[in-house]
Amino acid sequence: MQNYQSGGRTRNIVNAANPGGAATIANTFTSVTAAPTQSTDGYANFGTQKMLHIVTQNNNTDGTDVKIVVWGYHSFSGVWAKINIFDGNDGKSQPLIIETNKEISHHCFVNIEGVERVAVQCYAYTGTGDGMNVWLGVNTI
Repeated sequence: MQNYQSGGRTRNIVNAANPGGAATIANTFTSVTAAPTQSTDGYANFGTQKMLHIVTQNNNTDGTDVKIVVWGYHSFSGVWAKINIFDGNDGKSQPLIIETNKEISHHCFVNIEGVERVAVQCYAYTGTGDGMNVWLGVNTI
């Protein structure tokens, strides 16, 4: 029996690291990492969905500070670029940066319409511990 997959719109969040699966961690950071450069880096935006959901969990028990930035890739340009968010208060666009301290979790979401792949880079990491986990999910609404 053939299982058809339209790649269309989804209300439920699809795990980008394991489409069809649950609870798969996309990244665990225990040090600074490099920005993505290859067209195969990061994770595919399953079905080219509209929204990216990011959940972070900092498992470090000391005063560690972890900073990550989210990147998007478009095949039309062949270039990775930082995903920006628009701040309606000051009218400026700034890179999506998540900063977290010890034992803190965050959930945020951002519009990624047209982005084909997403990657997360850890650009600041101090302290010791079990690192920071990052889950990535995509959906339409």
